[in-house]
Amino acid sequence: MQLRLSDPSYTDRLANFLRSLGETAIVAGPAQLEVDLSSANTRPAELEVYLRVWCVL
Repeated sequence: MQLRLSDPSYTDRLANFLRSLGETAIVAGPAQLEVDLSSANTRPAELEVYLRVWCVL
């Protein structure tokens, strides 16, 4: 799944947050991440919850 951020300064922070949760997050560009949902057996709804939590941190 591709994620695009409006502020590229948060790309590495989000990638590290997702990795700390066991996700495979690869920085694909200054404001873009690729998350492999199949490797951690994560559903898109679960990733959405992770992203909502990250937004309030």
